[in-house]
Amino acid sequence: MKKMIFVVLALILVVGMVQASDMRFGAKAGLTLGNVDKDVEDMGMPAEFEKKMRMGMTFGAMMHMPVGESMVFIGEGAYIQKGVGFEYMDEEVTMKLDYLQFDAMMKYAFADAFGIYAGPGFGFIMAAEEEYPGGSDDIKDFVKSTEFSLNFGAQFMATENILLDARYNMGLTNIPDDEEEGAPEIKSRTISITVGYLF
Repeated sequence: MKKMIFVVLALILVVGMVQASDMRFGAKAGLTLGNVDKDVEDMGMPAEFEKKMRMGMTFGAMMHMPVGESMVFIGEGAYIQKGVGFEYMDEEVTMKLDYLQFDAMMKYAFADAFGIYAGPGFGFIMAAEEEYPGGSDDIKDFVKSTEFSLNFGAQFMATENILLDARYNMGLTNIPDDEEEGAPEIKSRTISITVGYLF
């Protein structure tokens, strides 16, 4: 896997050197809504618990590089807050998962202002905690240190420089670092809405 990542990065670098004059760099920031793919019963919790999205934020840098008449390669590095919340009798517990994530995606531009994209993501866990009324616990030791995911989204160029982005990030890696047989597999599901500026 490390070799594959190295080859992909090397190819991106080579192509980038060839088409450096067309590359645009920028920054982005926005809101996230975190969730997981399991219901409370599937995670071994009482049905009385209500699952809620975790609201967070994301910010980072991006690079856009045309690779054809209608195709654009998008490379991004961002800090993104994922996770999920649970509520029972007006008390809420939130599982907060923060990642440093790198995405490599291809966008098809229907027009100069609008396009859709998809591509893989790879995240490194930066912080993980369970927050409850009255305190919190660090759960980083119980969470996998890396996460593979897929991104699907759409972008709209509001102006020549301002970019609006809506994205769905689907985790492919089990969040708990638990190899016990019969333990539920829980994967992240995150929606993000961001505004970016391309220079």
